[in-house]
Amino acid sequence: MNKIHTFLELIIKKDEMNIYRRILRTALFGSLLTFLVMALLSVFSMLILHKNLENRGNELSDNVSLYLESDLHEKLNFILKETTALRAQNIFQILKIAYDDVEELSQKITHILKHPDQHVNRILPIANFESVPINKPYIFYTPSLINQGISENLQNELGKISSIDDDLKYIENYYGSVVVASKKGYVLRIDDVRSDNDISVLCQDSFRNTYDPRKKEWYTNTLEAGKTILTDPYMASYGKPCVSICTPYYDENNDIGGVIVVDINTDYVNENMTYSNGGGFSFLLSKNGEVIISPKKDGIFASLNIGKDLRQAEDKKFAETIKFMTEGKKGTALIEVDGKEYYLAYAPLENTGWSIGTVSDKDNIDEMIESLDNYTTKIIENYIVDLRLFFLIAAITAFIIFTVTLYFILKLNVRMAKEFAAPIKNLIEGVQEISKGNLKKTLNIKTGDELETLADNFNQMTLELTNYMENLANTTAKNERIETELSVATQIQAGMLPNGKNLFADRSEFDTAALMRPAKAVGGDFYDFYLLDENHLVVTVADVSDKGVPAALFMAISKIVLKENLQFFRDVKYLDKVFEVANDTLLDSDKEGMFVTVFTGVLDTATGEFVYVNAGHNPPIIKQAGNGKYFPKALNPVMCAVEGMKFKMERVMLKPGDLILLYTDGVTEARNEKKEFYGDNRLLKVAECLGSSANADIEKIYSEVKNFSGTATQADDITILEVIYHGQQKERNE
Repeated sequence: MNKIHTFLELIIKKDEMNIYRRILRTALFGSLLTFLVMALLSVFSMLILHKNLENRGNELSDNVSLYLESDLHEKLNFILKETTALRAQNIFQILKIAYDDVEELSQKITHILKHPDQHVNRILPIANFESVPINKPYIFYTPSLINQGISENLQNELGKISSIDDDLKYIENYYGSVVVASKKGYVLRIDDVRSDNDISVLCQDSFRNTYDPRKKEWYTNTLEAGKTILTDPYMASYGKPCVSICTPYYDENNDIGGVIVVDINTDYVNENMTYSNGGGFSFLLSKNGEVIISPKKDGIFASLNIGKDLRQAEDKKFAETIKFMTEGKKGTALIEVDGKEYYLAYAPLENTGWSIGTVSDKDNIDEMIESLDNYTTKIIENYIVDLRLFFLIAAITAFIIFTVTLYFILKLNVRMAKEFAAPIKNLIEGVQEISKGNLKKTLNIKTGDELETLADNFNQMTLELTNYMENLANTTAKNERIETELSVATQIQAGMLPNGKNLFADRSEFDTAALMRPAKAVGGDFYDFYLLDENHLVVTVADVSDKGVPAALFMAISKIVLKENLQFFRDVKYLDKVFEVANDTLLDSDKEGMFVTVFTGVLDTATGEFVYVNAGHNPPIIKQAGNGKYFPKALNPVMCAVEGMKFKMERVMLKPGDLILLYTDGVTEARNEKKEFYGDNRLLKVAECLGSSANADIEKIYSEVKNFSGTATQADDITILEVIYHGQQKERNE
């Protein structure tokens, strides 16, 4: 208590003021005031922060629920559209293959009839007289042909025609049946339709004495059209709904000799409609509003409802959506069928008059949204409880820390006031004189502590300040000259690289852009792109094994040597030779032992062929059909390693819409404040979202890398180059 009383009297007593008491008072009152203000501000801030965080948490819960619902519906809409488009593409490919198969079969049969001597006879079983297993080719005689009789010439023709049995076996896996119906009354056929006894369709008694394909609508329509046709849905002879692709073939007189027909295997089509990613199921709709193919066995979407026009459905909105599908439109709709809501995405099937629809149950989406909403609410409630506990602990901890700290500060203030009071006045006076410009003034303080050191430092400072002022002018001039020279070097290096924007804006076959950001004023990365001739675009990205001015100089030499050698050979087939000559040339001028990784590719803008040589460089990324992947790792060594090195040239074919992304390791090895690498996976994920325009893409990548790095210093040069291949105008239209 006595110490406390003495301490308070020293501070409050109004007698003669001295430096010691003034320092002590100032320090104590300053500390107390500071702590009081800080304590009030801390408490007030914590209360406001707690209230705001709790409110924000509640708002976040509501907003997240709304966002999830909106985002899930938006993503569902997008997924349904993409799934429908992908499945439409799959079905189109199936039909195209079927068209190709039936027309190729027509050409072979026509050749047999026109050149029978070039083919050997085959003997096939006759369905009129024996049972033929499925998946085996066979002959069938129509009743009229049996009554007429089989001539020797017709038997010889049947033997020659039977030589296509291997072709029928090859293609029947994809179709319900393949039929060659001759105008002379015979049928060559193979079936892939399961029955109770696995016997071919025309072996059944119900067909042997009655079946004549020349009376079928598909036969007469094909003869009338005189070309390949796609039928409307009908009930096939084997009792299943189907559609068929039919085409005529020609005899030795160039007259139509008959019709070839393949029935589309609905199970195979259904597999391809459900193979691609996406939810729900898909169905095919004819131009008459009939469901042609569907995995559903019952209900309104079943494929057994031949003749049922869904445009006449009772639900007006559903009927209107079906009408849009028959008109070749595409879009999405929320429909109601049998009292239940579904999402429907639809798109036309090219060159068929059909449309494909993809259906997803709305109840499943609503359940998912409700589940996510409940999960989010629970998280926010737990967050608020944890937040309250955190602030309570923080308040108690802060009070303890403030109390203990205040005690030690008060104690320290008393000690420091005593130590500084005596010499402080002399020190202040000396400093004031020095501050007035008297640099010859010396301070003579002998306290044996920091004040003495401070006085000695002031003395040393005045001496150094005198020398510094004399050298300042020379040093400033020298630094300005160095900065000027580096600025000029940066501009020169930037001038050596082509404009990163697309220099070929008048060329619609491709889109290019690039950028280079050196880690120092100048760097060792470089890129290049130019036209070797009218149809060949050259792109290069390289990385010299050093940084700064030496790397920049070697970069300039490497760029010139590569370009001059490629322009000298003038032919992309010598791209590997270009690297071999350039490697030896650069070795002759490499006195510092540097090396360079190089990737050079040449794009044929007419065909999409992309040939390249990768000399130890990071594998580029190629994006095709919406999927990105890395090129194989470089098989070639870096340049300037060994004289006489051989380099291997590789190639890849690009289609319109494909892109290639080149970069240096300054991208993938960029680090953030936690020393984490940006890495290959992040770059590949960003690359899969690219393709709008080359310039926008590389700016997006550079922005992603900089955002990832944050405040971390750029350690290596960053170079990015992108080429998007659009192809020739004709190719794109196809």
